Amino acid sequence: MNSINFRMKQKMNEVFSVEQNELGIGFITNYFKKITSYLKTAPFIFVIPLAISISLFLYIIFGRLLVKLVTILQYGY
Repeated sequence: MNSINFRMKQKMNEVFSVEQNELGIGFITNYFKKITSYLKTAPFIFVIPLAISISLFLYIIFGRLLVKLVTILQYGY
């Protein structure tokens, strides 16, 4: 039992030792950190409306062609 607990503690230390993301340019890094912190706390407030709006936009542009493409992709996977 102690070996399982020890391995779990080692894995937890690996997870917490991940370095922060540094994009190389200061303002882009700050912008990235602000966006990701918001997406970590409430991702669905932003992701679901964006996905729905993109889907509707593509359906308006491509129409039935988009439905056929999605059907083909579903059968392929």
